[in-house]
Amino acid sequence: MNTPYADLMKFFQTASSRGKPEFISPNRKIFEDKAVVLRRFDEDRTGDPILIVPPQAGHHSSIADYAPGQSLVQTCLKHTARPVYVIEWKSSTLSRREETIDDLVQQVMLCVKKAGAPVVLAGLCQGGWLATIYAALFPGDVRALMLAAAPIDFTAGGGKIQDIVNTLPLMYYQYLVNCGGGNMSGDLMLMGWKMMNAYDRFVRDYLNLWIHVRDENYLKRTKTFSRWYEYTQDISGRWYLEAVEKLFMQNRLIKGTLEVLCEYVDLQNISCPLALLAGERDDITLIPQVHNLELYASTPRDQIFKAVIPLAGHISVFMGRRALQHEWPAALAFVEEAAYSIKGRIAASDLTGLAAAG
Repeated sequence: MNTPYADLMKFFQTASSRGKPEFISPNRKIFEDKAVVLRRFDEDRTGDPILIVPPQAGHHSSIADYAPGQSLVQTCLKHTARPVYVIEWKSSTLSRREETIDDLVQQVMLCVKKAGAPVVLAGLCQGGWLATIYAALFPGDVRALMLAAAPIDFTAGGGKIQDIVNTLPLMYYQYLVNCGGGNMSGDLMLMGWKMMNAYDRFVRDYLNLWIHVRDENYLKRTKTFSRWYEYTQDISGRWYLEAVEKLFMQNRLIKGTLEVLCEYVDLQNISCPLALLAGERDDITLIPQVHNLELYASTPRDQIFKAVIPLAGHISVFMGRRALQHEWPAALAFVEEAAYSIKGRIAASDLTGLAAAG
């Protein structure tokens, strides 16, 4: 029975819904250490695997496998015949607070080796710049590079994050890390994301919830999102500060002055096929921040797929229904053609030559 009291109960129960998010698709752990879990989402597929690198921005890695119809994992399984892996990042502990970008790259390296190089590397948001660094340092490990809402040219086009890092001094971010005892608190990061769209997060979301309080499907979707969005994870304060200063403030990845594992990261080392996906309404990572990688990589232009997803905000680029039904299948098909068709034709011609010689 719908009564004002029942409506209020539904509203408050939904608004306060919390819990640890989980991957929705069947999977098994391939590898686990103090920093990561490597998960495989198929049993018997062969070939170069797809390795998804989720963001570390205070939230859980299950965004790559968020919900039915909103799962990049399921899209990859449906539209390719390749094994699919996801890196699950663990919340940083005090013993890990000194981890650097070097450590992040080594963690990816472990996962690439366990999955089986070469891989199709798919970097989402903050996982995108990490995947790009890895592809530049170890190009032989990466068959193709796919980036979604990933900042690469950090200062291109401006945007809200650039406004913030250009306004607040580095000591402000150092203070935030000190508040976390050397880690960057996931709760503080979440508050920062909310403040970037304060009216939407603190007013509009609750107005919409009240308007739809008798819509059970709406309540279910809201609870699912809250479990992911409100569940926070800490990250190492040291690599967080490195990213703020060297990437977001100084744009060293584009300038070629970012040093990782004792060498400068040269984007010209990337010559594999690229798929670059951006959101039309993404105010976190603007379109040129993603697409400008084509200006610095050595990949031929005819092996670069670029897409702007209509009406998509930031996370909708890699978990929105529109993107997963249209742009991602097109990008996966493009990568399959660009990365493997020439190889296949060469192999076929070699076999023909051997047959003729025989």
